[in-house]
Amino acid sequence: MAHATDEAILIVDEFSKLPLRTVRYQNRLKGYLRAEAGGDIRPVQFDWSMQATLFSVLKQFATPDLIPAAALRKLSEPLHRAFPPGAENVGHGSIVFSLLIEANPRQPIVVLDRPTLHGIALAEFCDATGASHPALFDKSEHAASELVRIMREHNVRFVNVSFGETLETIQGSWQTVCTGSLPSDELLREKLAAYAPIVKALTGTPGVFAAQAAIDASNPRDFPYDFPSQDYPNRVLAGFFTSLDSGLDAQGQGDSGSLVGWPERQNVDIYLNSGVLPQRPFPHNRTPLLQVDGFGVDIYPIASTATSWIAPLALSRFIHLRYSSFESRTMDDALISEIRGQMVPAACGQSSEACVYQDPLLHGQIEAVRLGYWSRQYVSP
Repeated sequence: MAHATDEAILIVDEFSKLPLRTVRYQNRLKGYLRAEAGGDIRPVQFDWSMQATLFSVLKQFATPDLIPAAALRKLSEPLHRAFPPGAENVGHGSIVFSLLIEANPRQPIVVLDRPTLHGIALAEFCDATGASHPALFDKSEHAASELVRIMREHNVRFVNVSFGETLETIQGSWQTVCTGSLPSDELLREKLAAYAPIVKALTGTPGVFAAQAAIDASNPRDFPYDFPSQDYPNRVLAGFFTSLDSGLDAQGQGDSGSLVGWPERQNVDIYLNSGVLPQRPFPHNRTPLLQVDGFGVDIYPIASTATSWIAPLALSRFIHLRYSSFESRTMDDALISEIRGQMVPAACGQSSEACVYQDPLLHGQIEAVRLGYWSRQYVSP
């Protein structure tokens, strides 16, 4: 990378394999990792599976300085005609990757196939007696220590988290990977508690900021990791709203009374505008949330809005503030707190309430625009 900041983004998500679109950005990749049984995190041995000609064509665009996908748009139709995409780009993590990779053109990327409790400790997770709970916790703590090691080795300063564990996911995992009757909710909550060290590593490691997709969490007992909490001071829980004309200024001030965010305020630190309406055919404004296509040779608005797609925007906004206003500062917890304060100003105009509604895309508040790789307004094909 010709202009690397050397402060990497860690994408923690579903990556059973590397999506095809990563070929075109392969010089940005610092690692593709997976948590193994026992909690060790190791590089994944893999091959890209595609025709050699396609690989050769895409690889040539992995240049030291980013060639924006919009500049290669003329290749999109012939490439899709010659190489109809299959399942190579399907997957939650693949979409998250597509939202982050060009919005932050000078950040290296580390990809981690998300660690799960049953993945790192299957026998202990499936123990219906609860006797193995201490061992489950020990393996979770080991995985957490491995996460911190990976972040230090790759100088990860930004984390995108679009998944989590709740009582419902624990129940689902048990029914999928274990045998026997589903244990009581109380026992499963004890297993859920063993996820805490991993959450702490991802969202509370000193000098590392995390953007996490918010969910509709009804209570802290069954959703212990999905409410704003002082236990995770370096994290922002991101929700969304959809508006073609938010009317918000660059600080989030304006008439937000008509804006409707999801999920409920109790689950969210910040609401961001995707600029894409939820009804088909998903009308969008001139500054919508964008993702690169399956080959990395075109860019277009997201089809519909979800918190998993808005968390990358929250992360991109944080990165923009970090380099536009604090580039000379060292990333530490004090700086993260200061940037979070600018992301969500504590007082909103004449109101004492925080400016939780923000529209960074309207004001070009991402690095791709600030650095001149993208224009602020999207131009359709």
